[in-house]
Amino acid sequence: MKINKLFRSLILLLVLSMVGSAWADLELRISKTSNRGIPIVIAPIDGGAHAIIEADLNRSGRFKIVSSKRATNMATFGAKLDPARLKMLGAAFLVRGRRTQAGLDVELISTATGRRDASYRIANQPNPRRVAHQAADRIFEQLIKVKGAFDTRLAYVTVTGRAAGNRVYRLYVSDADGYNPRVILTSHKPVMSPSWSYDGSQVAYVSFERGTPAVYVQNIYSGQKRMVSARKGINGAPSWSPDGKKLALSLSVDGNPEIYVLSLHNGAFKRLTNSRAIDTEPNWTQDGRSIIFTSDRGGRPQLYEISANGGGAKRVTYDGSYNSSADVKGDKIAFIRRVSGAFRVAVKDRGRRGANIVSDGRLDESPSFAPNATMVVYATQNNGRGTLSVVSDNGYARQELFSPAGEVREPAWSPYLR
Repeated sequence: MKINKLFRSLILLLVLSMVGSAWADLELRISKTSNRGIPIVIAPIDGGAHAIIEADLNRSGRFKIVSSKRATNMATFGAKLDPARLKMLGAAFLVRGRRTQAGLDVELISTATGRRDASYRIANQPNPRRVAHQAADRIFEQLIKVKGAFDTRLAYVTVTGRAAGNRVYRLYVSDADGYNPRVILTSHKPVMSPSWSYDGSQVAYVSFERGTPAVYVQNIYSGQKRMVSARKGINGAPSWSPDGKKLALSLSVDGNPEIYVLSLHNGAFKRLTNSRAIDTEPNWTQDGRSIIFTSDRGGRPQLYEISANGGGAKRVTYDGSYNSSADVKGDKIAFIRRVSGAFRVAVKDRGRRGANIVSDGRLDESPSFAPNATMVVYATQNNGRGTLSVVSDNGYARQELFSPAGEVREPAWSPYLR
């Protein structure tokens, strides 16, 4: 049976059966690739940057990737190209690159004209994979006219140990493709619901380390943390405001769970909802004016929207008997919808009816948009174990982020890095 965050907030305990270790990089496994989109070939680059660029563009669902082997003899950066051979590649664009002491030079060539459409010089980074991610971002923006989001991060939770007394919960931060993981919190009590600050320097989360749920804010670089909410009852589902000054929370201090806004400057709480229902899972709209949340005030869980200043709530979802766990970016909403008994990720436009189902699991949960809303990371099950998957918002491409030794869940995609 699926246990959504809506109900996890009430029972105050995660019931998880998890084994192994999750210290290593998450493994990328391609489960669905796009045969639509722009055909593109990434020529081999010394050091392997081409493989990272290719994987990034592949999971966006906007490109049809042509094998780099077809461009092996055209890989020299800046070299002249035979127009006839270019047209035989089966791609609209060719990407070539070269490593230098300063970083990575990349050129984007139209196979129709043989001319360079764009070129980039990406400076070296302490994390060398970021150089390739930034190159992929530039190519994506050039061809799709949307800012790329590959050079970003994920936060997620792992749990090891079968017996309740032996479980260890770890909050990780990694690259958006699962590489370079770093533990920022280790606890023998449940940890859940990470939420990024607007500048990507802090994460808010729920921890049971004091025996009851409390919300903490932690700097991912220094490790410094502070408790910001430990009121009586539920303290759950923190969501950081776009300006970084407030958190939206679900609190049950007055009885049933309601939506509150917490000022991080002075610790003041403002109650937004007042109903007999369960109101939880708040998520800010990108302009900071509204909050979309889950409520069963109509009898079953649906999404509602309320002004960040309070007032009446209006219903957002009407199709389907179960809709929850919204993440909002721009005019798009990713959420969980029950479809024929399965819980799957759906994507819809704000203000419009209807939604596209983009996942195919039985127990998918916790969707989180990339900052450009072209991809969604979510938690799912694979042979009874928790994994993460990344799906394009159009559903054309999907990749699994798999830990070979343990279980992974509670993902949150960072904002653009600064």
